[in-house]
Amino acid sequence: MRVLILILLSSQTQFTISSKLDLVYIDQPNEIINCFQLIDDVRENIATYNNETNKWLLKDGRQFIGGMCE
Repeated sequence: MRVLILILLSSQTQFTISSKLDLVYIDQPNEIINCFQLIDDVRENIATYNNETNKWLLKDGRQFIGGMCE
């Protein structure tokens, strides 16, 4: 089993080096073939792109920063 780790930023926070990031771990039952495509697919499903702020935002206000596979 592999794990997809999503990196999220709390709402109304400016992204800086010292920002506290939320990590969300999602178990993937199958072998991950393409981690980048999986991150894009998950982002499309959970976040909405905001043209004004140029950010991907979740419904709860958190900002989608990125992800990685482990």
